[in-house]
Amino acid sequence: MVEQDVRGRYASDGDFTPGFYSGEHFDAEDGYDSVEWAAALPWSTGKIGTIGGSYVGWTQWELAHTRPPHLAAMMPQAIAANLLDREMSAVLRLGRVLWWSVNSLSPDQRVRDDAPWGPRTQDEAERLWTERDRSKWLWHLPLAEIPDYAMHGIGKHWRRWLADHASDHFGFLERHSSIEVPALITTGWYDQQIGSIKNFTGMRANGATATARDGTRLIVGPWTHVSYDWESVVGEMDFGPEATVDYYDTADAWFGRWLKGETQAEEGPPIRLFVMGTNSWRSETEWPPVGTTYEDYFMQADGGLSQQPPGNASPDEYDFDPRDPVMTLYSPGGQQEPHDLRALDGRHDVLSYTTAPLKVPVEVIGPIEVKLWAASSAPDTDFIVRLVDVWPDGFAQELCYGIVRARYRESFTAPTPIEPGKPYEYTIAVNPTANLFKNGHRIRLDVTSSDFPNFDRNHNTGGDDYHEATLATAHQTIFHDGARPSRVVLPVQR
Repeated sequence: MVEQDVRGRYASDGDFTPGFYSGEHFDAEDGYDSVEWAAALPWSTGKIGTIGGSYVGWTQWELAHTRPPHLAAMMPQAIAANLLDREMSAVLRLGRVLWWSVNSLSPDQRVRDDAPWGPRTQDEAERLWTERDRSKWLWHLPLAEIPDYAMHGIGKHWRRWLADHASDHFGFLERHSSIEVPALITTGWYDQQIGSIKNFTGMRANGATATARDGTRLIVGPWTHVSYDWESVVGEMDFGPEATVDYYDTADAWFGRWLKGETQAEEGPPIRLFVMGTNSWRSETEWPPVGTTYEDYFMQADGGLSQQPPGNASPDEYDFDPRDPVMTLYSPGGQQEPHDLRALDGRHDVLSYTTAPLKVPVEVIGPIEVKLWAASSAPDTDFIVRLVDVWPDGFAQELCYGIVRARYRESFTAPTPIEPGKPYEYTIAVNPTANLFKNGHRIRLDVTSSDFPNFDRNHNTGGDDYHEATLATAHQTIFHDGARPSRVVLPVQR
């Protein structure tokens, strides 16, 4: 086994350029060279497989399109095919990206520069982030003026990220047609990079060889981002014994197949999905699953959610003050987990629309979309939606979410303000899920305008949120009437 640091990190020479932050890096070329170097080692069989998650998943997709002759298979974990499926609606994932810059990237740079002060390990940086700084940089305004000493050596990359945040620096969807080897793609329903699924569908449809197309596989569990211990307890949920899967046994079987020719085991269908609610695995041949029907659940004036289209009804209203955002319930490191959303009860700026207790279970598997009719007093603002499974005892399990930044409602490359007071129909892409809403449970859709620090705060001014410090309150109006039927479109298995 060979373990490699990217250029300019830890034991590797050169200067580091974070690939997530721009398209200017050497990871594709370096990856090609590393694969071919490893294949020439005296003890190598000449067949090379790559493995790793998040950034290391990204480096695998970066090198794969260069077609190193000795690359035989990949196992990229938890990395989206399109950056804008991670930075949803081109909104900065502030909590995670800033945490990563300050606590993961910066300490090694201090070591390389022999800086005389500041944390030199990730553990020390995390401790200071929690105990000394108390996450204060998340609240700093303007975000572009966070001082360089807070993230030694990374400040220039951070500011470049803010300046070019609505571009897809990944571009993997366009590169699948150049990849010749199969990939085992793994992710979780609570993974911020659940857009990994598009790497699977892209490879199955467009891979450069029959081996790449037919051999690519997908596993989606009830897990969060990049865990090498696939366990049953995630956040406040225990998904049962079937959710515990040995990552390394999975990798051993995959590379045994493609590096050693161990083909005696039946491969089976290409997709393995964990369905929450049943807490069991199911196999599928396509994504979304064959037979999926898309059903509308309409928001109602009385706070209900039903398949009955709404009639004439007055809209709901709330004020969004970015000085008092709805706080994200997630891990200390900025990763999504299932938590009880009752912790947010009582906020005036979260609207909930809920079905009656179900008499017949509803199984939802696939991508989700919300059609939201809304108006704002601001020239730019955010709307965030969450799909929630409400248990009979009141436990409110967040399943997935989506966001739209109004200026990007039509285009990432040509953002435009909205007209204050004018209703718009927003199409909000929501992360996919697989969940059985059981008898007695209720399906709920929450609507709000902030989820901080999972997403940065919209200043509601229509200006440059990253270089300006002014914050304004927006008055939001949510419509649900016959002419403006706000609804969630669920992929239902019947």
